[in-house]
Parts: sequence; C-alpha cells; structure tokens
Amino acid sequence: MPSSDADSPRAGLHVLRLTPYYYLAGRELTHRELQYEPIGGMQVQIMQTTEQLSELGVRQTVVFPRRPGMPSAVQLDERTRFELLSPPVAPIPTRSKGYVGLLVSWGLALVAWCVGQRLRGRHRQYSVIHMHCSELPWTFLFAVLARWVLRRPLALTVHCSALVTFHPETLAGRLLIGPARFFERVAVRRAEAVVVLTQRVRDAYLGLGLTDAGRVHVVPDGVRLADFRPGPDETTSPDEAPDPAAEPTVLYCGRFAPEKGWADYVDAAGILIGAGFAGRFVMCGDGNELSRCRTQLRQLGIEDRVDLLGHLDRPDIARTMRRATVVVIPSRHEEMGGTVLEALTAARPVVVTDVGGLPTVVGHGAAGLIVPPCDPPALAAAIREVLGAPELAARLGEAGAQRAAGYDLEAVTRRLLDVYTAVTDAAAPAQPARPAAGVSAA
Repeated sequence: MPSSDADSPRAGLHVLRLTPYYYLAGRELTHRELQYEPIGGMQVQIMQTTEQLSELGVRQTVVFPRRPGMPSAVQLDERTRFELLSPPVAPIPTRSKGYVGLLVSWGLALVAWCVGQRLRGRHRQYSVIHMHCSELPWTFLFAVLARWVLRRPLALTVHCSALVTFHPETLAGRLLIGPARFFERVAVRRAEAVVVLTQRVRDAYLGLGLTDAGRVHVVPDGVRLADFRPGPDETTSPDEAPDPAAEPTVLYCGRFAPEKGWADYVDAAGILIGAGFAGRFVMCGDGNELSRCRTQLRQLGIEDRVDLLGHLDRPDIARTMRRATVVVIPSRHEEMGGTVLEALTAARPVVVTDVGGLPTVVGHGAAGLIVPPCDPPALAAAIREVLGAPELAARLGEAGAQRAAGYDLEAVTRRLLDVYTAVTDAAAPAQPARPAAGVSAA
C-alpha cells in the first residue's frame, strides 16, 4: 500500500535552490538580454528540474537574478516560490560568458539576502541548499558562503567542472580557470552532497580525494520525452517528418559561445558547400558571439545557405529538431549536453565531438558518429557520411531513441530527490531509541 504524503520522504522537505541560471518561461527575451545570459542546456535543465520537483510535491524557494520589468517574487504554484534579486552591478560582456558581471553581482545580492534570512530566523525553514555551479569560480564561492551564513546542509550540482571538463577558450577563461579550480575544490570538500552528470566526473573527484563515495552522486540531465518524441506512429508526425524529396537539413542548436564549437560547424558547412553539398544548414540559438557568426558566414560567402533562426521557445526547438536530417553537437568541451538528449529522443542521428561525457551519452558510436573537437574537416566528413547513408542514419536514430528512454526527466528527478532525502536524513538529529514493548525505561 503506498505511503501517505505525510509519511513520504518529501513531506516537510523544503529546498532552497540558488542559481543565476534561470529565466521565467513565457517571457519575451531581447537579443541584448540573451547576449548577457544566453539560454542554454543548463538553464533548461534547472527549469525542468524545478518544475518536475514541484509536480512531485517538493516545496522549493528558487533565488535568481531579477531583470528590469520583472517582479521581486513570483509564485509558480502552491509549492514553489521564486525570489528575484536585483544585482547591484550591471553585467559585463565577455566572449566566454556574457554574464560574468551578472554572476558576481547576483552573488553579492545573494549573500545579503542570506544574511537577512538568518537575522529573521527564516533560514530554519530550509531543509537543504542546492546550488547549481558552472565552470566559473563564483557559484562555488557563493555556495560555500550561503552554507556558512544559513547553517544548512549544502548540495551542489556541478554542470561543468573546471577541474575535469572545462578547457578555457578565451583570455577571460584562462584568467579565471585557476580561481575556479580552487573554489571548486573548496566547495566539493565542504558540501554534504555533490551531484555530477557523469560517472567520469565522480571518478575524478574520488581520485583527487575531494570527497568520499557516499557524498558524490551521478544524476544525469533529463529530457521530457513526450516533448521531443516523434508522432504517435513511433516515427514522425506527417507535418514534422523530413520530406525525402527535400534537401537535407543539418542542424546546430545551442548557445553562440566559443566552447559550443559553432565556429567549427560554420567551417564544416563551408567545406561541404564548397564540395557541392545540396542542402541547408540551420542554426538556432543566441548569445554574445552571434555577430561573430554572421561575420564568419559573410567571409566564407555562405550566408545565403545558412539559416540563423535566433532564440526559439521549447516547442519550436522540438519541431525544428524533428525536421532535421542530422543534428550536430560540435562542442569543444561539454559534460553532457541537453541538445544531445533532445536529438536522441527525436530519433535524429547525431554527430558529436569526443569531449566530456558525450561519447558515453551516444553509446560510443551506437547512436551517433564521434569526431575530434576543433576539427571542421572531420566534422564535415561525418556529416557527409550520415547524409550519404540513409540506412546508417535510420539505425543511429533508432538507437538514439532507445538510449534516450534512460534519461526520462521524472525518473532522473526522483534520483535527485533521493539525494535530498539522504542529505536531510544525515543532518537530522539522532532520535533516542524507544524501549521495547513491555520494558520500562530506567
């Protein structure tokens, strides 16, 4: 017989989620705002996890930056509340991360907010702090400060490790990699639980002696399978199926940032178009390097063959994905990548680079072709191979759809809920043992 909500592990659980990587769904986003905070896989994963946990009955307070015109608080539903902080400093644009200033200023506002919570005694309502960390030092630093101020157990999700995954592409990245690695070590050592996306990062943390096996957990990204799966006939709905008579479409979907390898995709497109490839290249997304992309397309003389769709809402991304002939993920560093999961779910063949956990996600070639990073000729050759072999493309797509089933969002989120439960159980004060029936306590 299922336990009641009162007996459920989530009963009484209140997660304080801290992240600069969040945006309110349904809000119109300008290109200027997307330059500072491009919407990528990390933002989508945090949003989806928050929504799924709320559906599972978990109470949450989510603290993220407030933009002009946004309210200071939003109630998502009866369980989840958003607290929006006004950063005291304007964002500073950089090539590697357009929102570096936003991260720092949000962190300062967050520390002040935490102090206010502590002084008012409100910190006791939170069962666990959950900070979402990137490869930059600031989220690791502010996670440790929040834990110290609020005196609550800390769980980290390391979406991109500076120690294991990140390879700096710009001057800013090279300057920040040292502090990022330092603060990552500090935060991982102090956190009551560390969530990583792949087994290889867990093994690296254990090998470095940063934590013990009981405190580091593998919880991969998840995907809403129903949003990206083909139509009810288990292939593709007629209005979304690629037309066999139409020219093939090669899709890039992601942020325009150096680490995403968009420039390698453009160079590969130039190689294929120069060799007489009869198809179209489609790029969707936004970011602080979109203008560089336009310049590169003009220099190669292929701007009329590459469609720049800009930022797309989630339903539009799903439709675009299902219409693609092949999806290319040319990342220069990546631990997992939400686009890969979405493409696999849509039963599209993929071409990915041999970085981070991408080979593991695609089954080391079972669901896609793998090429070296920063190698446009190899990327072009793999795209040509998939497009030239319909049987191969179909086999890869089918294998991808089967692999994607293991990343169902609800199942993945329940694993995260298990991490919260373990943390809060360990932090709970020990209860005195009850005397056996019929035996009085001395």
